[in-house]
Amino acid sequence: MPPPEPEARLAGLALPLGETVVAVQGHGDPAYGTLKKSRANTAQSDYFRVVFQGFARVAAGQWQRFEGEDAASPNNLNSAWARVDHPSRSVAFGPKSGVALSAAFAGGPLDAYLFAQVIAWAKTVYPDYRVAPGVLSTLSLPDEDKLRVNAFFASQGFDFEWGDGQKSAHYGKDRAGRLLGVWDAERVNEVPGAALLDSLAQHDAYQHELEHKLAEADASQSALRRQIARERHTNQIMTGVTAFVLLVGLLVALDLF
Repeated sequence: MPPPEPEARLAGLALPLGETVVAVQGHGDPAYGTLKKSRANTAQSDYFRVVFQGFARVAAGQWQRFEGEDAASPNNLNSAWARVDHPSRSVAFGPKSGVALSAAFAGGPLDAYLFAQVIAWAKTVYPDYRVAPGVLSTLSLPDEDKLRVNAFFASQGFDFEWGDGQKSAHYGKDRAGRLLGVWDAERVNEVPGAALLDSLAQHDAYQHELEHKLAEADASQSALRRQIARERHTNQIMTGVTAFVLLVGLLVALDLF
């Protein structure tokens, strides 16, 4: 039986399937980005990958664009994959060390969401394939992180076992169809196209309303300027007339005196 094809090779062959707008509620203000799906098929393998690319965070009503690794997702950050090997009728999940998140999303709910997407794909397409055992090196992890790793894989339905005095861990399943593929749907939401269009329409209407109010303010300001100019002109005329009357009165008074 041939060994499974390398994930890196399959990733290079993968073709895009589409993108989905995703809203992530992390430690504070919501963040938005796109989930990109791709897939590769060979005679031996079927490969499915998801990558999240951050777009912007909304803070105090202002859009703050992500930069660097939070926007580009290099070095396999913010990604997960499933690799099916037909000869062994098995499916492996990765990254092997777990989903690695960029700084803006670290410690948030995005890792479970990404892993759940590849699990859902495997459950749908290859429910009867076994889950190839995965091995995690946990030697350098503190006890708190070990508990978090255990909870993460257990929550997705994997059989999780510690080995070598908790220096490593093993996870797997007899059938992919028995995995769960769950995430915190209150903190990670896929934005439907209709909702996105509605949001754009509301933003466009709000912009038109602001432009209308600005035009009204400009018109009022122009009218006020014209009124002030007229009053200034009138005042100048009245001042001239008053000065003339006073002058005439003074001359008359001088003649009478």
